Amino acid sequence: TKSIADLAKWAEGKSIWLSWKLDGLTLVVTYDNGKLSKVVTRGDGHIGTNITHLAAAIEGILPRIKNTGHIVIRGEAIISYSDFNVFNMEMGEEYANPRNLASGSLTLKNINEVKSRHIHWIPFTLVHTDEDIVSWGNRMDFLEELGFKTVEHQLISHPTQENIGNVVQEWTEKLNSFDYPVDGLVISFDDTIYAASGNVTGHHATRAGYAFKWKDESATTELEYIEWSCAASTISPVAVFKPVSLEGTTVKRASLCNISECERLRIGGQGTKIEVIKSNKIIPKVINVIETIGTFTIPNSCPVCKADTEIIESENSSTRTLHCTNLNCPAKQLKKFVRFVSKDGVNIDGLSEQTVQKFINLGWVKEYADLFHLDKYAEELSTMDGFGNKSVSNLLKSIEKARSVEPKKFLYSLFIPLVGIDVCTRLLSAYSLTELINIAQSTTNFAVFATISGIGPEKSTSFVKWMQNKKNKEIVEHLLTE
Repeated sequence: TKSIADLAKWAEGKSIWLSWKLDGLTLVVTYDNGKLSKVVTRGDGHIGTNITHLAAAIEGILPRIKNTGHIVIRGEAIISYSDFNVFNMEMGEEYANPRNLASGSLTLKNINEVKSRHIHWIPFTLVHTDEDIVSWGNRMDFLEELGFKTVEHQLISHPTQENIGNVVQEWTEKLNSFDYPVDGLVISFDDTIYAASGNVTGHHATRAGYAFKWKDESATTELEYIEWSCAASTISPVAVFKPVSLEGTTVKRASLCNISECERLRIGGQGTKIEVIKSNKIIPKVINVIETIGTFTIPNSCPVCKADTEIIESENSSTRTLHCTNLNCPAKQLKKFVRFVSKDGVNIDGLSEQTVQKFINLGWVKEYADLFHLDKYAEELSTMDGFGNKSVSNLLKSIEKARSVEPKKFLYSLFIPLVGIDVCTRLLSAYSLTELINIAQSTTNFAVFATISGIGPEKSTSFVKWMQNKKNKEIVEHLLTE
């Protein structure tokens, strides 16, 4: 429902708990004699897939608990927006949302690959325990005492329409800072015996829980054009339309994700009538094409470097995405520079993506080491829009500070394919930075680092090949002298 009145009517004045409706993949986890015995996906609600072999790769699933009885727990496997964005940037994939990435990840056979996706399992229901615990809240406490981090929940003792409305409003405001994908809220009776007494429709008990979804305020507008935005590995379509007001803000752009999504929506050209929402009150999204005008045109050349483009279909998801064929496309380099200066990289405060792009276009920055010599342009910098003497001084101080950087951040900043922060940490747990570089640049065995926990042959090969590339060798050499 999207009605607070419906929630109050369903509650019948009995104590209820409100929690997030997490948007991922439901996993049912079973323990016997204090040990994990089974992990299965929900499947169609009755029959799922046994993925117990992947349990160690999923954060939140404990291998042992301090209870020797038979315990069954239902929870959601999810990926945070932060980890989702990092994965899309590092791996060159273009998953539409974290749920699709989580679902696809759990079909993989390589446990280390699954672990690198940072899937979190968050319990939301204690299905069975040998203990006699009636209260839903006490059942959550029971799980917490066993070491599980359960879904966030709040008690509403007197569920009047006003009280429920106030709590829903509080949780709605939390959405802006919540890093996990949700598609609503759920209310559950505290009295689980009463909850189990309702009728059953399909595989859902009518009193087991009631889902609330926010009313998505929609607006109809006209497409002006499709902007093709160049990122590290893909060229993504963005709908630019006549401005509309949604959730108190003016919206005129929304990502269309990829070619497959454009084709599913039947996106056309200028004048196409579209319906737009802010999904979960946050992300602008085109949800419907009311009338297709003209045709959807996929560019044959890269908007930035004019090189040929190619369409690649993902083997895992069959999603069609557009790519630039020029390995040295400035747009690809821009994302690399942005990562280099980021907080997880060398952390040069005051350098936004737009500013880095300006420096590249001006010819001031052609490789990472050039960033450490921006003092040559201090006078010109101080006359640029958005800069003054003070901001230039602060930027140059930040650049000097970045000369001393942790090895892990230095490695991550280099934008080596398949080498994220977790891989950097694992590599540096086995060797010093100098040893890593020397071994990688001189070895004839691409899998030299494969035996390090969590690395494997694919990541080792990617790291070694990058380090042995002549241009990359020069990049590293120039940086180390800084």
